[in-house]
Amino acid sequence: MAAQSAEAEIERIIVDQNKPFGLQQLVDLGQTKGLKKAQVSKAVDALVLAGKIVAKEFGKTKIFLPPQGGLSVLSKEDTDSLKAKTKELHEQYQQEAVAVKRLEAELAQLRNALSQEEIDRQTAELTKKLAHDEAKLEQLQAGAVLITPEERAEVEKRLRMCLDAWRKRRGMFKNIWSAISEGLDGKQKDLYDEIGIDTDEAAGVDFGEVERLLPAVKRGRR
Repeated sequence: MAAQSAEAEIERIIVDQNKPFGLQQLVDLGQTKGLKKAQVSKAVDALVLAGKIVAKEFGKTKIFLPPQGGLSVLSKEDTDSLKAKTKELHEQYQQEAVAVKRLEAELAQLRNALSQEEIDRQTAELTKKLAHDEAKLEQLQAGAVLITPEERAEVEKRLRMCLDAWRKRRGMFKNIWSAISEGLDGKQKDLYDEIGIDTDEAAGVDFGEVERLLPAVKRGRR
């Protein structure tokens, strides 16, 4: 196989799978395409030199990965907007829940302090107000006050897509890192910083917390 064909094959493997590889992993995959170890090694060096793939060294170990620019991810604006809407809904829910408890406490006090006629009158008033507040609370829980059902469905759809991509990439990385990190020198956090890996913890996010933004029946399996 010609040198350019070997380079194209190795580049296709790395870019299509979009994950880091060790040289031996590429040699093994290259052999399934009829490439010899020397051809794979030369192709990798040429691709690195041309900037088509990126090389990272960790002690005696070197890994190769595709350039990460241009990958589609959930924008910060979309993430911030979703978090803001969720926070606002949660705050309103808490406020209404507190109001309901306060009314229940007031009703209990009135039963002990008023005459039967006054109790009946104020109980009717409070019962009516309580029913109104509970109906409003149900609307808040359903998101009707903040967004339309169509908008809510679209937000949930986009969030599910992002969670699926997040779950898939996180699982892929764990498998890859487990395979290539054996024998690497240094602390894992330092290695992450050097290679440019952003973990959930470093980004200040929690998968489970974000997943709980979805209704329970619509959450994906982890």
